Amino acid sequence: MIVDVHAHIFKDLNEILNHKDSTKRSMYFQKAIGNTPATAVRKIKDNQITKDFKLWDDKNPGVGGKLEVNLRVGKYGRFVWTEKFGDVYVNIYPPSLQEMKAPPEFMLAQMDMAGVDSAIIQNAWLYGQMNDYISDAVKKYPYRLVGTIQVREIDADKDDQIDELHRGVEELGLSGLYFSTLRFFENDFKDHIDDKKFFPFWEEVRSLKIPIFFDIASQFELGQSHFSPFERYLFQMKHFSNWLKTFESIPCILVHGVQLGPFCNKDTFVDIPDEIWQIWKSENVFLEILFPIQISYPRTGATVWDYPYMETRPMIKKLYEKLGAEKLLWGSDMPNTERNCTYKQSLEYLSRYCTFIPSDVMEKIIGGNAVNLFKIKSKFL
Repeated sequence: MIVDVHAHIFKDLNEILNHKDSTKRSMYFQKAIGNTPATAVRKIKDNQITKDFKLWDDKNPGVGGKLEVNLRVGKYGRFVWTEKFGDVYVNIYPPSLQEMKAPPEFMLAQMDMAGVDSAIIQNAWLYGQMNDYISDAVKKYPYRLVGTIQVREIDADKDDQIDELHRGVEELGLSGLYFSTLRFFENDFKDHIDDKKFFPFWEEVRSLKIPIFFDIASQFELGQSHFSPFERYLFQMKHFSNWLKTFESIPCILVHGVQLGPFCNKDTFVDIPDEIWQIWKSENVFLEILFPIQISYPRTGATVWDYPYMETRPMIKKLYEKLGAEKLLWGSDMPNTERNCTYKQSLEYLSRYCTFIPSDVMEKIIGGNAVNLFKIKSKFL
């Protein structure tokens, strides 16, 4: 059974950004794009790549750093905004996403084509409050889609967010929690996941016996603009390590696994220090194997690698040898990944070409571990 642990469905982005809280939702996309542009930014007038763009103040990572650039949804996978010299765009999604939406049926058709049995839908904060939308999809396609819950991270200590957590599991039939540390930018990074005020929330997560997708990015916080990507990542992982001291019994999947920003220097991976390996080796900590989505164009922490991404194999081999197959889960980040390769290729660079992993062990990474972690059932069993 093949399970993709990192997929997305979402409504028309024009509808999302025209919502009553469109200013906030537009800010979310602007923060995400400004933090890590997905592909090269190009001028609309001549399609030339430009590095002369700015979506967020380099020295103010909080809400006050947002710049006025008139960010808007284009077509064919693009977001468009205005710089001093004219309009520019970036492809967050592939051009094949003509109408900027990914309904459940679109994802299922992609899964059928690639031979993927089930997909876990990560409930990313970019797309607005999606708990009910994802729940409807899961109930309609119970053997194919597994849903996760979103809460407002900065308000996770509030009763209404704890209530939403319970509603997600007990009424909506969702099977995990998605939690992004980047969203703490909304209160200027005053909080972190290991703050004691959030302990009651984490206790409720533990009581519900659900896994957490922790999206721990290497973003910089106030006063850290001079930090390297690795220093930023290490800062966030120290908070995660401290969190583990109290909540080590909660299964956690680190979204994107080994991130290229902190751990890649042009075409090679840098040595990962032992303190990071020790965190990753912690009981109930799992890593996504998800490289193609991160490969775009030359910038800090990214490069241009062609399928089947042979450059990733030394790191995958090291993860396998140091952590064991039981702690690794394959993910694609569909539909985003198709800006770099096909959905099937996002699986087969691992399943077909990493021949140092025996086939019976590979089955755990591309499905078996997720089946056990999320108790996924097949209609064929």
